[in-house]
Amino acid sequence: MLKKLGAGLILLSGLALSAHPAAALQVFVKQVDKNSNGTTTYHFAVKTDPGETLAAGPNGDFVTIYNFYGFVDKSAKSPAGWAFSSEEFGRTPTLNGYPMVLPVDVPNTPNLTWAVTKPVTAASEIDGFIATTSVSSVVQGAYSGQVTRQIPAAPGAGGAKDSKQALIGALPTPSFLAGEK
Repeated sequence: MLKKLGAGLILLSGLALSAHPAAALQVFVKQVDKNSNGTTTYHFAVKTDPGETLAAGPNGDFVTIYNFYGFVDKSAKSPAGWAFSSEEFGRTPTLNGYPMVLPVDVPNTPNLTWAVTKPVTAASEIDGFIATTSVSSVVQGAYSGQVTRQIPAAPGAGGAKDSKQALIGALPTPSFLAGEK
């Protein structure tokens, strides 16, 4: 089972890297702190490209980091205009109820989701996304996000329209092979 899971994560990482658009929402690790109590704190940032905005509301935009092993309960922090949640099954962008991306989401493993509560303008970088883990080693993990992109109007069709789009990418996360402290 563990070999299949490892192979699946490796495959996902390869697909995620090849599928990551050149100009799209990026989630990245800005800093990793090794704490004196043996935990590790990750500081994430989100960057939108010039054609993307992040919308709030019932169908609002969000970012999910999958399989954050050893997540320390109540350690997550959010920047202003964002709300945090952690679920066993990570929030994934959908279209008419169907997933738009297919990340590996391991059961019984925390996923970190930050949802927009205040609109974010295009070409922005937001930091202040923080989470702590009891796992000290790192593996290539995955994230997905839902963004709003303005689609130019077709000739004679009226004004431009907003379109919900999904993406998937890779970033360092706590390793599933490490033992928790």
